[in-house]
Amino acid sequence: CDSVQYDTDLPKTSVIIIFYNEAPCALLRTVTGVLLRSPIEYLEEIIIVDDHSYIESNQEKLHNFIRDFFPPLVKLVRNPSRLGLIRARMAGSDKAAGEVILFLDSHCEAGPGWLEPLLQRIKDDYRNVVNPSIDIIHQDGFEFYGATSVQNQGTFNWGLLHFWQGIPEFDKKNIKTCADPVRSPTMPGGLFAISKKWWEHLGKYDPGFEVWGGENMEVSFKTWMCGGRLEIIPCSHAGHVFRGGTPYKSHVTNSMAINQKRLAEV
Repeated sequence: CDSVQYDTDLPKTSVIIIFYNEAPCALLRTVTGVLLRSPIEYLEEIIIVDDHSYIESNQEKLHNFIRDFFPPLVKLVRNPSRLGLIRARMAGSDKAAGEVILFLDSHCEAGPGWLEPLLQRIKDDYRNVVNPSIDIIHQDGFEFYGATSVQNQGTFNWGLLHFWQGIPEFDKKNIKTCADPVRSPTMPGGLFAISKKWWEHLGKYDPGFEVWGGENMEVSFKTWMCGGRLEIIPCSHAGHVFRGGTPYKSHVTNSMAINQKRLAEV
């Protein structure tokens, strides 16, 4: 990856981070990592959307900290009511001024040199939807466990759930170096970049989806069916805290099942 050369006129990106009752340390780590490890010339803005959090640590003190200690390109928006991750992301994307939209969960850490490989692939073809290689951040001690290469691609089962499988031989034949993009039928959905033009062409997320769940499958299917390409980019790394369960209650019961049924029907 150190030998890969990127264009100097890459498109600018709007990073969109949704949070709901998030631990402030995790959220601030996510934003700080993006600021420190993204070339400023490619960073249009960071849009932080508070999806109507109610815990005390996500209230005025946190909002004031974000406004007072981060540069003006970091913009905070608070939803007047709970929308859920899917609709909150769409609301954030509607405010985005960048040519590229990059969605991040609120408990991530950008790796060194993470942004340029993603933007290059979108510049090469605006229909490319790209994912960084996702490393593990331990939920208890926040230790970082990075991978040196991409060995898997996303796929799905008949329950429309994402899981990982080894890269099949017919895809391996097209991978010449460890820096080459890896085709992937599906993506996990928490971290990905997409051109705003392609995002809007695909219709964004299905507005009939509730809260969270299944939206990663929907974007994956639409990308391939409409002539796009979904890739994992080995030279882009971002860590993600994989939690043991959902730490908050949903205002919609069983949104995952609702969305999966709608995905199958629509």
